[in-house]
Amino acid sequence: MRLAGGNKVSELVYRNETTLRAIALVLSIIVWLLLLVGTVGVVLIYLLLLALFAVIAHSALIAHLRGNAIRISARQMPDLYQRLYGCARKLDMQVPEAYLVNGNGVLNAFATRFLGRDFVVLLSDVVDSMEERPDALNFYIGHELGHLRRHHLTWSKLLAPAMFLPLIGAAYSRAREYTCDRHGLAVCEHPEDAQYG
Repeated sequence: MRLAGGNKVSELVYRNETTLRAIALVLSIIVWLLLLVGTVGVVLIYLLLLALFAVIAHSALIAHLRGNAIRISARQMPDLYQRLYGCARKLDMQVPEAYLVNGNGVLNAFATRFLGRDFVVLLSDVVDSMEERPDALNFYIGHELGHLRRHHLTWSKLLAPAMFLPLIGAAYSRAREYTCDRHGLAVCEHPEDAQYG
């Protein structure tokens, strides 16, 4: 399958990401099974409580975004929305719900998923800094869309035990970032803009 930008889907995935995810999955399943057997199932109660806490915390994050951030839409911030729409179209994916928040000097945007809905959060400081090089903003957006497109957020819960293991956790995390950088590059017109982004 080819994307709107002419890239094949497989070209956007860093060569080691799939292998590292498979290794992390096997190790995580082993850890989960050891915890289940070692605690005679008691770990399920803790996991349930942890999941409940995570849902509450995540719903608080989404409520905070909806109450304090600017929703990026065709009516509100139409230029930024068109850029987001164009990037999502090049990656052959749906446009996620997107917000712009005051960055306060923080440079890292993020993608998240809550109750089956995808969200992208961009930081105003970074968006403002790329005003003179708007194509660099495509890289910034494309990178976050890459996390959603590759389902990194969905896998993260299952792979949590392996992410704490030396080497494999760091290697898989870096491979995911390389994959997302390739997504960012795929939505840029010029490689030097991606580099600036």
